[in-house]
Amino acid sequence: MSLFGAINIAGTGVNAEQTWLDTIGSNIANANDIAGVNQPQYQEQEVFVAPKPSVNSSGIPNFTNYALGDGVQVSSIVTPKPNGELKYDPNSTFANKQGMVKEPGINLGTELGNLVTAQYSYEANASVISQAKAAYLSVLGIVN
Repeated sequence: MSLFGAINIAGTGVNAEQTWLDTIGSNIANANDIAGVNQPQYQEQEVFVAPKPSVNSSGIPNFTNYALGDGVQVSSIVTPKPNGELKYDPNSTFANKQGMVKEPGINLGTELGNLVTAQYSYEANASVISQAKAAYLSVLGIVN
C-alpha cells in the first residue's frame, strides 16, 4: 500500500464522519421541534457506516471477512423513531383535544456523546492524512 492509499482510506473516514456530524447537527437543531399528533415532523436520523467493498489489488491475502484497506462508506441513514414520541402538553398550540403533541424524541445527551465521538474520529482521520503527507514529503526530501 502506498502513502496515497493511506490518504484515500482516511479520506473515506473523513467523508463518513462529516455525514455523521451533519446528521448530529440536524438532530440537535430539531430536538425541540413540536408538531400536532397527525402532522408531519422532523425525524431523528442515525448514520450507519460499513467497510467499503474491497478491490484487492495489493496482492496481500485477506483471511478476514472485511475489506482490506479500502476504507469505509455510509451504508445507510435510518430513522429509529419514525413516528416520533407523544408528549402531554395541553398548553401547546399544537395540542389535540387530549393535550398531546408530537416530538422527535431526540436525546440531547446521546447526541452530544455522538458529537464528541464523531469529532475524535474526524480528527484521527485528518491526522492520518497529515502524517501520510509528512511522510511523503520526507521521501521527496530524501530523493532531492
